[in-house]
Amino acid sequence: MKEKTFDLKKFEVQSDVVLDITLKYALVGEVNNEKDNCILLLTSYSATHEDALDLIPDPELFDTSEYCFIIVNMIGNSASSSPSNAEKPFDGPRFPNVTIRDNVCAQHRLVTQELGITRLRLVMGYSMGALQTFEWGCQHSDMIDSILPICGAARVSRHNWLFLESAKAALQADQNFEGGDYKAVPEVGMDAFAKVYAAWAFSQDFFREELYKNLGMDSVEEVILFMKNYFGRREPNDLIAMIETWQSANIAYNHEHKGDFEAALRNINCKAIVMPGSTDLYFRVEDSENEVKHMPYAELRIIDSKLGHVVGSGMDPVGRHLIGLSMKDLLVT
Repeated sequence: MKEKTFDLKKFEVQSDVVLDITLKYALVGEVNNEKDNCILLLTSYSATHEDALDLIPDPELFDTSEYCFIIVNMIGNSASSSPSNAEKPFDGPRFPNVTIRDNVCAQHRLVTQELGITRLRLVMGYSMGALQTFEWGCQHSDMIDSILPICGAARVSRHNWLFLESAKAALQADQNFEGGDYKAVPEVGMDAFAKVYAAWAFSQDFFREELYKNLGMDSVEEVILFMKNYFGRREPNDLIAMIETWQSANIAYNHEHKGDFEAALRNINCKAIVMPGSTDLYFRVEDSENEVKHMPYAELRIIDSKLGHVVGSGMDPVGRHLIGLSMKDLLVT
C-alpha cells in the first residue's frame, strides 16, 4: 500500500467558503499503463483508508490483484483536511460544513487531474462511503462502469438525521466541550456519544441474542467500550464535522437537480448493485428499494444479517463474502 496526499488550493465548498484542502489517499495495487483497472473505494464514518482495507475480498473468493484500489479519506476524518488539522481561521469548530458533493468534487479532481484516470471500473463504499458512491454515480456515470453502495443511501432520511443529531448533542452537552474549543478531551461527552451510537450501530437482535459474544465481547458494557475506543481515535470536532456532512447528504442537493430526487436517481446511468442490510437501523431496506426503482441499471441485493448496520463494514464474514461476490459480478461480467 502506498500512501499519498493531494493538495487542492482555493477549493470552494457548497457553503460558499474557499479554503485549501488536502486529501490523503492510498493505492493498493498498481495502475496499469492503460489506466483502466482502477477501483475507487471511499471511507465510512470515522474510518480511514486502513479500515477500508477490510472491504477488499479474500483472494480465495475473488482475486483482485489485477486491479488498483484508490482509497480516499473523506474530508473531516482526521487523515484528510479536518477540524483537527486545519490552520486558522478554519481550525476546530470553525471548520466549514463540507457536503458529500464537495467530497466527490475533490475526489474527482484527484482521480482525473492527479492520477490521470478517465474511467473507473468500480466505485464502492460502506455507510458514508456509500453516500459518496451514490453521489459519484449521479455526478459522473459517464466515467464509471459500475457502483456498489453498501449499507447507505442516496439521501439521509429524517429518522437517520435525528439519530445523528442525538449523537452530536450527547457529545456537545459535556461542559468541557466548550463549543468545540475544548482544552482536553470531553470524556463524559465521548462516553455518552458511544452509548447512543452503540444502540444504533447494531440491531435489536444483536443484543437480544447476545451476538456480541461472537465478536469477542461478553456484555453490553463491552460493546459500549468497543465503540468508545473506536471513536476515541478521532478528535470530537472531527466526529461532529463528519456527522454534519452525513446529515446534509442528498444527491439532488445541487443546481442541476434542484431537489428533484427521482430525477437525480435516474441520472445514475451506470450498472449498480445496492446492498442494504436487513436489520440496518440507519439505512432501511425500504429506502433502498425506492432508490433502485428509479435507477435505470440497478439491482437490489439485501445482506441478510442480525448484526445491523455494521454488517457492511467488513467485520462480519457473511457480509464480507456477499460484498466480494457482488464486486466479482460487477467486475467480471
